[in-house]
Amino acid sequence: MAKEKQRLIRAFNNREPIMVMGCPGSGKTRLIKESLASNKSVLFIGWQQPLHALLVALVRALIATHHADFLRRAKLNTDRSAWLANQTSIHLKGLLWSALENSPVPIVLDGISGSSLPTYRFLQRIYYTPGMALFGASRDSSSLGALGRLFWHPANLLKLPPLREPEAGRLFEEAAGHFGLRDLNLNEFRKKVLASARGNPGQIIEMCRLAAEPKYVSGRYVKFSLLRIDAMTKFAV
Repeated sequence: MAKEKQRLIRAFNNREPIMVMGCPGSGKTRLIKESLASNKSVLFIGWQQPLHALLVALVRALIATHHADFLRRAKLNTDRSAWLANQTSIHLKGLLWSALENSPVPIVLDGISGSSLPTYRFLQRIYYTPGMALFGASRDSSSLGALGRLFWHPANLLKLPPLREPEAGRLFEEAAGHFGLRDLNLNEFRKKVLASARGNPGQIIEMCRLAAEPKYVSGRYVKFSLLRIDAMTKFAV
């Protein structure tokens, strides 16, 4: 994903908003983390709902990164957990808006699913704050919920395509070697994995990982139906 990685790095450096889209296992989170590995100022937030949970996650990230402006405004005491538990959403929104408007930092929201209108309104102000940049990862446009009002322009969307057949085959071979599957009947297993994964790298790796567990193996053959069902539970969201 060198091309996609370069696009993300350019967006991070220029503070341009971007939304990475792809099915579970397509490599969205891995791509984002590798692209911003050298950018220590970015806040990486796992998606939270309702809004108050997201506000708390943002506050904790700012505290952890020692965001000076937020710490000055919040006037935290020694028991930060107790302080945070006593804060209302209205107060946290005000603190976050003020701190980020005065000292912007890029924010990544990973795994966006079903954003509410209150969350949209809070993030809308951050989205349009000079110097700020909002990045995200989601399954598809419908999963964005109300945030689809922000990330609607094609220029702000980065869709991860499935692996092509040669790439998927190379990934399978690497994963099979990594998980020690060379003693199994890989010809049949390989065909089933590649056919069912349809180019999804996460699914290819997960099925190879499970095939290393004794309960999925009979002799030199993989109990593929059972393995496939268990593998899919990881990508059901």
